[in-house]
Amino acid sequence: MNWNSWNIGGKTIFVTFCSACLSMLLNWVDVGIATRNGFSQGTFLFLLLWIYPVRSLLGSRPISRLWGLLSAGGSILAALGYIGSKSGELFGKTINVASTGAYLFLVASFGLAVGILLYQPTPGSNQNLEGIST
Repeated sequence: MNWNSWNIGGKTIFVTFCSACLSMLLNWVDVGIATRNGFSQGTFLFLLLWIYPVRSLLGSRPISRLWGLLSAGGSILAALGYIGSKSGELFGKTINVASTGAYLFLVASFGLAVGILLYQPTPGSNQNLEGIST
């Protein structure tokens, strides 16, 4: 891992991944008298969608825009689905009990998509180039 060798896209992917991991420690549900973090809600499984882009970044390999954006899109849909599932009616009013962690994860997922669009692997990295034998 070499922070200085990454372009803005690589740095964005890394920072948003760290933010997504941090979101798991924050409250994902807050009903006033009870709160639950991302680990207790099982949302840490959403991080599985981040494996391909983060592994490619750390291995200095190119990231397929299609697969990278599918990963980011899946992460966005998972976060939106989770947030939407936490809406309910209480005393005649619709409330949403999704909390800070869920929204931070959603923002990080959008950041992942931006990072993938901007990512360019460093020249001379572990890329498999057709026609060049090593």
